[in-house]
Amino acid sequence: MKLRVVMLLLFIVGSFASLSVSAETESTLSDGTESFNLAGYTILGFAVIGWAFFLYLLGWAILQIVKKAKNPYIAKNPVKCK
Repeated sequence: MKLRVVMLLLFIVGSFASLSVSAETESTLSDGTESFNLAGYTILGFAVIGWAFFLYLLGWAILQIVKKAKNPYIAKNPVKCK
């Protein structure tokens, strides 16, 4: 499931990058502005995937802490001081 989501995101980023490349080449033929950098958008896509994974892990950890706080742990044999 997760691999499917990552592959889908890579496909979407790649398709947007290729659309921008074709649009940029059309515009550079008319005027001599800066060219499109596909490598930059590829790195940006990987960075977005990395941040999404990090935020997913952070959210999962917060969810686990909240669940554990609702049901505190009670020891079966607590240590008693004399």
